Amino acid sequence: MHTEEREALARWARAVYEEEEERQRQARQAAQAAEEAERRQAERQAQERFGQALTVLEERLGLPAELCAWMHRHPGQPGGLCLQLYPPEPFGCAHCTWTLHPAAAAGDLAAQNWYVSCACERVPFSCNRAGWIEPERLRDLLLFRLEVSRRMHARWQELETEDQAARAELAERQAEVLARVCPWPKETPLTLYRVHYVRGAVLTEGGDCCWLTETGWSRSDQPDAEGYLRLEPTAGCPERRLLKLDPQLHRPMFEKLVLSSREQLPLELTETQEEQISGFQWQHYGDRDLLVRDPAGSVLSFFQVPLPWVRALLTQSEIGSENHHGPQS
Repeated sequence: MHTEEREALARWARAVYEEEEERQRQARQAAQAAEEAERRQAERQAQERFGQALTVLEERLGLPAELCAWMHRHPGQPGGLCLQLYPPEPFGCAHCTWTLHPAAAAGDLAAQNWYVSCACERVPFSCNRAGWIEPERLRDLLLFRLEVSRRMHARWQELETEDQAARAELAERQAEVLARVCPWPKETPLTLYRVHYVRGAVLTEGGDCCWLTETGWSRSDQPDAEGYLRLEPTAGCPERRLLKLDPQLHRPMFEKLVLSSREQLPLELTETQEEQISGFQWQHYGDRDLLVRDPAGSVLSFFQVPLPWVRALLTQSEIGSENHHGPQS
């Protein structure tokens, strides 16, 4: 085939390709337009059915106009008829969703049974009910559930207010207990030393040397006369250790910490202590636990207190501080 013939064939193929591309583009546009028109038609029909349902509910079944004003059409069911009701305060809250739908979207809505679901994600015991109801009982049922929801939301608000007040009071009591079981003397700083040292080395797959390090706590950054450093117990290592650290081999590095309060104490130098605090009680509602004040009740509280050797240091520091300042007149 000559060059001129190939070029002509290429132009012909390109023209056919562009013509087919344009045809497919127009077909897609037409399909999208038809789909959009169908969607809009379904939306109009669903909105008309929604309006008709509101009219039936208000004029034929006697629902209050304000109650109907809280209703909206469920957007996820354009082919059916599902109404959502969002009762405002004081009858409900932003977490309330009630749904209503007839047995069939077609036919006389005033003669059909209605499925009613009342639920609230915030108030677990408010009015979480669902079931079919006869049309002549629909109005009274909704009004009854509305009053139940109002009362339960008011009760839940009282419980939440009580919970906040009780938690604040419990926090004060916990602070008092912690100050009693583990006092930190005022103006008594505690000096501790955290030592990092090398305990060995391993070779990686690449042939590099990787140092293995450990950490310990000591009352001093100096070894004793025999060259041993005493490492105190921690939460992860409850035993006292004596180590002879070679400066060249173990490469010890000391970090000095001056602590002036319990909150500054590292967690590894504390232990958990339990205490029963009277006057409170936990009450379970749904998936939440609320705290209430109850003279006959008690709750278990957990505290992080310094380890015994740290408490002994605090006592020694307090005695030393008192001896330093002397008796006050």
